[in-house]
Amino acid sequence: MTVLRGEALDLRTVSRAALFSALGLAFPVLFHLVRLGSVFLPMYLPLLAGAFLLPVGWAIAIGVATPLISAVATGMPPFFPPVAAWMAVELGVTCGIVSLLRRRMLPKVVVLVAVLMLGRAVYLGLVYATSAWLRLPAGLLTVTSLLAGWPGVVLALLAVPPAVAAVERRWPVGEVAP
Repeated sequence: MTVLRGEALDLRTVSRAALFSALGLAFPVLFHLVRLGSVFLPMYLPLLAGAFLLPVGWAIAIGVATPLISAVATGMPPFFPPVAAWMAVELGVTCGIVSLLRRRMLPKVVVLVAVLMLGRAVYLGLVYATSAWLRLPAGLLTVTSLLAGWPGVVLALLAVPPAVAAVERRWPVGEVAP
């Protein structure tokens, strides 16, 4: 059964989800080697691209699971402060919405701008709410998170649409999983 729909399991969809999740695990390692990890949000790039090409349930699943798997496997993002949990919620929401909106035939950049703004708002809300609860400097963490993520948002806007277009040329829309 596929995630959320009860349809027969599609191995192409499973393999695509696994591929994008694996890239979501590998990109941060590569970016951190050259000290660009937290600035350019490298995990977001393959997960957002995958969200354009996967059904909603699978998009949400890779968005939630990948940061948590990465936290367990590499220690990044950390569990304290709960960056891994914040990212899991943000990426689950953003990947799910990208997957839903891609069906509306809106330009990919328009979808990304809207979803990344919403995702950043969700992330900042989570940072602020849980920082105060954990007795961490809520205002400082929120402002730092806001400023640190903008280069990654710009990179996603520049890199994800052409990457998705290249994959769609290889697997035309009719062949991409619903």
